[in-house]
Amino acid sequence: MAYGRFSRWLCVAAASAACGGDGGSEDGGTITSDTTGITTNSSSSSAGDTGPECPTPGLGCPCGPGGTCDEGLVCEAGVCGTGSDTSASSSSTIDPTDGSSSTGEAVCGDGVAQAGELCLGLPAMLVMGSAPSAIVVASFDGDDALDLVTANRDADQVAIRIGDGSGDFGPPVSYPTGDAPVGLGMGDFDGDTHLDLVVANSGAGTITWLRGDSTGSFSSGGDFTAGMAPSAIAVTDFGADGRDDVIVANGGESSIGVFLADPAPFAAMVPHAVQAGPRALALVDANDDGAIDVVTANGGGNTASLLLGTGSGAFGASAAYPVGTEPRGVAGGDVSGDDLADAVTVDAGASAMTLLRGNGLGAFAAPVPFGGASTPSGLVLADIDLDGDLDLVVASTGDMTIRLLLNDGDAMFTEVAQFNTGATPVAVATADINADGLPDLISANQGTNTVTIVLSGA
Repeated sequence: MAYGRFSRWLCVAAASAACGGDGGSEDGGTITSDTTGITTNSSSSSAGDTGPECPTPGLGCPCGPGGTCDEGLVCEAGVCGTGSDTSASSSSTIDPTDGSSSTGEAVCGDGVAQAGELCLGLPAMLVMGSAPSAIVVASFDGDDALDLVTANRDADQVAIRIGDGSGDFGPPVSYPTGDAPVGLGMGDFDGDTHLDLVVANSGAGTITWLRGDSTGSFSSGGDFTAGMAPSAIAVTDFGADGRDDVIVANGGESSIGVFLADPAPFAAMVPHAVQAGPRALALVDANDDGAIDVVTANGGGNTASLLLGTGSGAFGASAAYPVGTEPRGVAGGDVSGDDLADAVTVDAGASAMTLLRGNGLGAFAAPVPFGGASTPSGLVLADIDLDGDLDLVVASTGDMTIRLLLNDGDAMFTEVAQFNTGATPVAVATADINADGLPDLISANQGTNTVTIVLSGA
């Protein structure tokens, strides 16, 4: 059955009440649900191949109104199937004592999170500030609920909303930064066990340190000189001394910079050359030696750079790999299931993505373009359907959507859904913001001063 994977595993709340709720969230009118904000398809892509678009309500596609499907098909857990696939969720028996499926298959709406389950709600928008350009999610006030922070480029500030653990958030509270903040990271930079923020100020050529406390509030820790137009930040602890260090991509020049948190608060930036115009960076272990390496997406050179680390915050010379036109984002992780670090870029000029498979020896194989998106600007790798494989979430700026591509475990990515966002989504994140054990999707939308939130549910 060509679409059997999706008739069993894909349940999108816009298509069927079987998903168990709309996944939306409200807080006094600042979050609004978009009831037409989800589209699905089953086009598959790897090494440039693309499968057929998903008909609606055809085989493997969401059911129509009232659970209707094309002639000869039946609605199975919100998706049109043949009715004869005994492994489909509609043929499972639900144990009323614990809601589990006797066949072990994923069933949307039973309240039990299982591997392969994909139950996504309606997109909702939450106002954050002027031109949010980066996003982080964590508990900054020390409770179990996750909070939401954005770097607001046109307001020269960051804004935080404290979460209550259900998917709702309090009002935004802002803190000043340098000019045009576009990169955002979090870590403990002073060893006090509280999460701090560090911000890349593109207009000022600086990073701002905002010191956190136990209440989710911040105070200024100072500004520090970076390179020209810093555009992105990554955080790691090179010295394992309890104080996190900072790596910044200097988008206006051909370098990254390392800020060690020793001597306190930060030592002067140490630059390392990469190819032109690094727009984003990711941390990997490309040669499997336990030391952090860095991959950058270089918008000026249409390349990705790989720098192998020594473990102390120093790096060797960069190696360049061609990717698509104008790469704006990069993420690292094992997407091919061989326990080796790979990297994926989103290439705005090519409206596609590029896979760089790692060989475990500190190099990437030949680049493999795949998929399609409209001017993609941000991405994240995360296991969205809990099957053990890293999936791909993309901010598709041109058509104002979040795109979700599932991974089959061998870097074969299949786009299964698109979610409407506000204008100009430029960054995405995943986190369990409603504390149900399932990852939720968040995008930062520059054009509407909002974030879009898509909640998952079992």
